[in-house]
Amino acid sequence: MNFNFTPEQQRIYDLVGELGRSVFAPRAAQTAQEARTPVENLKALQDAKVTPATVSVERGGLGGGAAGTDPLISLLAVEQTARYCLSTAQCLHIHFNATHRMEILANEDQLERIIKPVVEEAALLNSTGSEPGRTARGLYNLQTSARRVDGGYVLNGVKNYATIADVVSFNILYAIIEGQEGNPEGHLGVAIPQGAEGLEIVEGSWDPLGMRGAFSPHVKLTECFVPDHNVVGAPGTVPKGKWQAKSHLSFAAQYVGASEGIFEFLVDYLPKRGTAGDSYAQLRLGQIRIAIDAARLMLYKGAWLWRNAPVEVAERFAMNAKYQALEVAEQVATKGAQIAGSTAFATDTPISRIVRDLRVQTLHENIDKTAATIGKFHLGQAYDVTARL
Repeated sequence: MNFNFTPEQQRIYDLVGELGRSVFAPRAAQTAQEARTPVENLKALQDAKVTPATVSVERGGLGGGAAGTDPLISLLAVEQTARYCLSTAQCLHIHFNATHRMEILANEDQLERIIKPVVEEAALLNSTGSEPGRTARGLYNLQTSARRVDGGYVLNGVKNYATIADVVSFNILYAIIEGQEGNPEGHLGVAIPQGAEGLEIVEGSWDPLGMRGAFSPHVKLTECFVPDHNVVGAPGTVPKGKWQAKSHLSFAAQYVGASEGIFEFLVDYLPKRGTAGDSYAQLRLGQIRIAIDAARLMLYKGAWLWRNAPVEVAERFAMNAKYQALEVAEQVATKGAQIAGSTAFATDTPISRIVRDLRVQTLHENIDKTAATIGKFHLGQAYDVTARL
C-alpha cells in the first residue's frame, strides 16, 4: 500500500477541508436547530464540483465509489465533511452511493437523463430502501409494493430515512413486486423524478435528537406510476450485487471524520479550560489520537482493497473497517466528554452537537451484528456482508 495521496486526492482532501472550516462549521449549529437539508453546504460542494466524485472519470467525475477507479477519493470528501458537519457528510454519503449505484446499473437512456445532469448541472440523487419495521422483517423484505401495469409499475407504501428527498432530481426507491413478497428476486429499484404525482414528502416526519441537518423524512407513495424507462436494473439486481456492502466504508469515513472533529475541539478547548497540563487529560487525548489514526488506516486500506483484492475480501474488510471506526467513534465521544467536562456541553457547542450526531448516526449500524458476521466467516458459517441491523 502507498500511504501517500495522489495529487487529485490531496486536492479534494484540502478543498473539502477548507469548505468545512469556512462554510460547514459556521452553519452547523443553525442547520441542526432548523432540522433541514443543509442546502448552502451542498451548494458549496456542488460549486466546487465535488458532488460528481462517484461518477466515472469517463463521464466527467472522479471515479470514486467502491467499484470505481479511485474508491478513496469520495471517502476523503465524506471524511473531511464529517469533521465539521456530520449531517452534511451523511447527505453527501447518500448522494455519492446513489450516484455510484445508478451509474453502474443504469441503461444508456438513464445515463443521459439521470447521471449526465449530476456532472453538468450538479444534480443530486438519493437512494432509499428503508421503511418502517424493516429491521424486524429483514433488509430486502419490503412492504412497499410495485404492481405491474401496462408500461410500468404502480407503487404504494411508505419509506423512511429518505435523506435529501426534498432537493434531489430523482428519488431512487425500492419496492417488492406484488406476488414476490419475501423474495429478493422481486426487489425492484425505480427512479422517481422530483415532483412526481403520487410521491409525498411527509411533513413533520423528521425531528431527531441528533443528525438533524441530515433531513431524512418519510416519503409516502400512493398509486405512484413509474414508467419502465425509470426502472433501474433488473429485479433482484441490488441484493445480488450486495450493494449495501459497497457503502460500509462511507459510514466508516463519517465516524472517522466526526471523531477528528471532537479531537480538534479538545486541542483548542483544553488549554482554554486550563487543563492541558493535567496528566489525565493528556492520557485521554493521546488515547483518542491513537484510536483515530488506527481507524483511519483501516478505512484507507479498505479503499485500497476494493481495487487490489477479490471483491469478497474487500467486502469483509469493509465491515472490519466500519466496525473499528464505529467503536472508535463511541470511545472518542465518551473520553472526549470526560476531559471536556460538563461546561463544554452547552447546547450550541461543537462537541455537544458532534456527540449527539454520533450517538444517533452510530445507531444505524449494529456493531454486534457486524462482528458476528466476521466471526461466521472465520468459523466457516454462512454469512451476509449486507447485514447491518
